[in-house]
Amino acid sequence: MSLAPPAIDTERKSSPHQRFRESLKGVGHKHPGLDPSKSSTGVVWTTEKANEHGFQENPQEWGNLGQGAPEVEDDIPNAFHKPTHIDISVSSREYGPTSGITPLREAVAHLYNVQFRADKASKYTYENVCIVPGGRAGLLRIAAVLGNAYLSFFIPDYTAYNEMLGLFKNFAVIPTLLDEEDSYMVHPDKIRDEVKRGVSVILTSNPRNPTGQVLKGEPLKEILDICREKCTLVMDEFYSGYNYTDDCSGTTISAASYVEDVNEDNVLLVDGMTKRFRLPGWRIAWVVGPKDFIKAIGSCGSYLDGGANVPFQVASIPMLQPDLVVKEMAALQKHFKEKLDYVIERLQGMGFIFPYKPDSTFYIWLQ
Repeated sequence: MSLAPPAIDTERKSSPHQRFRESLKGVGHKHPGLDPSKSSTGVVWTTEKANEHGFQENPQEWGNLGQGAPEVEDDIPNAFHKPTHIDISVSSREYGPTSGITPLREAVAHLYNVQFRADKASKYTYENVCIVPGGRAGLLRIAAVLGNAYLSFFIPDYTAYNEMLGLFKNFAVIPTLLDEEDSYMVHPDKIRDEVKRGVSVILTSNPRNPTGQVLKGEPLKEILDICREKCTLVMDEFYSGYNYTDDCSGTTISAASYVEDVNEDNVLLVDGMTKRFRLPGWRIAWVVGPKDFIKAIGSCGSYLDGGANVPFQVASIPMLQPDLVVKEMAALQKHFKEKLDYVIERLQGMGFIFPYKPDSTFYIWLQ
């Protein structure tokens, strides 16, 4: 058996291809203490490498199917136009509070109270909201404030969970496989099993990335009932607006609907301007939860990320008016549902098999 390396494809010997392969291998000068594998990971990295090799000039000619990025142009029918210019006050040049500016925190709390807690006595206030520089930063802050605990997350789910959670030693991470025969759904019984085996923190996305399913209604309520006083439930709700189960009426899905007491129920919700407002470049997101948690999450921003961009926080406030949000979500849902139906029809025509049809997000899970 020959141990000689395989011949290099003569059509793939160009300088860009060489550099791309070298970046994958981590070749070059060895830097003490550096793990070179960290420079070639993540879906955002894939786009960055594509940009380096000249694919940025004509974005309509290529796409990264691994990265969940919504279209950011102002051409979705009936969607409001996003700001192209923002005013920057002198005060916003200063360091901002690591919990976020109070007016934006108040706007988020008001939105949640109107949409999910209109009939409930316990309401969110600005003290239940922490503004963070993106969803990953929010999840990292949550991880940083956890104590000695077992944390469970499900597979398949957002691919960055495993890498992010692996950075911390203050808790043990337990990945849990979902069943293909059950369409990879997170059912109340699955949550009950996790709680029984001693898990004290559960992290999951809803609507689910990448399987395109949403938990709502009684099953979602039952999950919160199971977790109440037994474990902390962290819900990544970044696709909450991409809900196609209510005739694209603008309905948003959130576990906030089933929280009994906003300061006693151990439920943390992560969302932001990134996905449903189609502003991923602004890096404005939030964590909603009990005041004790939010105080700690805000404080650890001082040593983790320094807080979110203040001018963009200010510019986000007008977009969170509840009536405006419903109209925006209705436009979003109609537009992306049409795209979903089109892609499914084309893929089925090519012979792909769908174990189930997605009812949310902009992801498709197929065989």
